[in-house]
Amino acid sequence: MFGVFGVFFSIMGVVALLSICGEFAMRVRLTKREPSRDKLIWWRRGGDDVAATYEELFPHSRLPLFRRFAFWLFITFSVVVFLAIMWIKLTH
Repeated sequence: MFGVFGVFFSIMGVVALLSICGEFAMRVRLTKREPSRDKLIWWRRGGDDVAATYEELFPHSRLPLFRRFAFWLFITFSVVVFLAIMWIKLTH
């Protein structure tokens, strides 16, 4: 049982690292396209603003889609782990 959780946590770790790299790549590309002198504006904005603007400027990119996928995967995984722990506690 705990081996399965180890695999799930490993997968979540990989997805988290890929999500962080994707967020970083979106911010770098938006910073390079920023015409103003304030190049750090995209580093101060929230992730939702960055993803929405990035999706407008680069409509064929999959990075904003992967960002949403990683978020919902984490939520789903958390619910599954919570239910599994509750199920184990109730059956023992």
